[in-house]
Amino acid sequence: MDGKVNALLTWLKKSDKFYIAPNISVSESPESGRGIVLSHGSIKKNDIIVSVPSSKQLNFHTILYHISKFNKGLDIPGITIDRKLMDNEENIMEAENKGPTDPRYGLYSQLSKEFLLSLSSFQLISFYVLVENFLLPKWTHNEIHSDWKPFFDIWPSMEELRSIPAIWCCEPNSRYRSLIEYLPTTSRNLMARISDLVREDWKTISEVVLKWNKTCGSLSCTKNSDKFTSDELFSLFLHVYFVINSRCLYAEIPLKIEDPSSNFTLVPYVDFMNHICEVDLHCYPQLSVQLRSEGEKIIGIGQFSIRCGEYFYKNINEELFLNYGAHSNDFLLNEYGFVVSGNKWNYLDISNEIIELIDDDKKEVKTFLLEHDYWGDYTVNENDISYRILVALNYYVTRDERKVRKFIEGYISEDYFEPKISPILKKLLVSLTVKYRETLSQLTEEACNAKDNFCLHNIITVYEGYIKILTRHLQDLQS
Repeated sequence: MDGKVNALLTWLKKSDKFYIAPNISVSESPESGRGIVLSHGSIKKNDIIVSVPSSKQLNFHTILYHISKFNKGLDIPGITIDRKLMDNEENIMEAENKGPTDPRYGLYSQLSKEFLLSLSSFQLISFYVLVENFLLPKWTHNEIHSDWKPFFDIWPSMEELRSIPAIWCCEPNSRYRSLIEYLPTTSRNLMARISDLVREDWKTISEVVLKWNKTCGSLSCTKNSDKFTSDELFSLFLHVYFVINSRCLYAEIPLKIEDPSSNFTLVPYVDFMNHICEVDLHCYPQLSVQLRSEGEKIIGIGQFSIRCGEYFYKNINEELFLNYGAHSNDFLLNEYGFVVSGNKWNYLDISNEIIELIDDDKKEVKTFLLEHDYWGDYTVNENDISYRILVALNYYVTRDERKVRKFIEGYISEDYFEPKISPILKKLLVSLTVKYRETLSQLTEEACNAKDNFCLHNIITVYEGYIKILTRHLQDLQS
């Protein structure tokens, strides 16, 4: 891995706008994978840890810029290559150090401005990476590689991403598919949502990808070239998709400002930084927007930097952390493929259990809750039972519409209803605790006998978080 990291740094240092603190390095461990650690000295508040220029980031703007090198009909002012700065097309070829046999000249020229701008960031980036990282080397017998190769080379393998549930769902041959039945409701819902997005994005770009893969043998530089099967291409797409999903960082993309899910960038070296649950303490991102002056070559959206927060790093080999957001283990597992023991942002969704309690024979309860917008979304975290649960149970138990209305409006406190709903709430939480302990026992037994128990241990940690929440509230109800 050291060789790949060194190659990445050599590539990044070709830009005089790249900066890396002299006292950090990349470390690798079986527990947390790759991370950035302090090698000597110290790092204090507002110190720059790493700063990466626009041109070395992978996002909607930089990809359009690079495609425009091969598609002279693609012209988006301020985004694509400024051809006035180039003497002629031969200069572009020379600048790229590629010959006229590079298949991208023919293929990228087929892409219309309308098609490219219609894509989301996920669709464009996954399409571009599929072509540059997998198809291009295959078509050219490894004679031509993407300019982004040093970045691609340090990305995690599909095996390293194996604990992401949507991969179990989408990959037909996943050996972890059987684990889906153990996922709790929240994780399963997140898996289903992400899986739908994956399939939708593949449907959007697959027509072009499959067409290019099929016709690649007719290109002059790819005689007798093997082609990928459609299943292989989809597996490669899954790999690329979840590398993007697990490593993207928020950044406003002017061309996609109205599409929140498209506002992100991929930043080399920064993606080595691991998550910590503490908010506003460790490192934080900073994007400095760059304006293009006349005759100046500015590529992308701006300089992306990581600075040190309030925490003072002074211990050698201490890992530097970046908070990804206030996320529960269900979210972290589905988006990134890891969980955090003792995660204070965990919560438990008991909507199904509450709704099942308020069955079809209690239509008046559902009608009342719907009228007041308190139907569903019933959650519990370590500190609180959500107000929505209290409203639902208050009306379910008492059917006192007038007083529950006053409770909603804040005129009656929780203390008034607590003796009335405590028995049924306690029964519900005990039932869930028994259910989750049984599942946990089964998962623990399987983990002991499994050769690869990483995915199982992640699910176990999710359930342990649930049981911790339930135990805390049961103690409060019994006190």
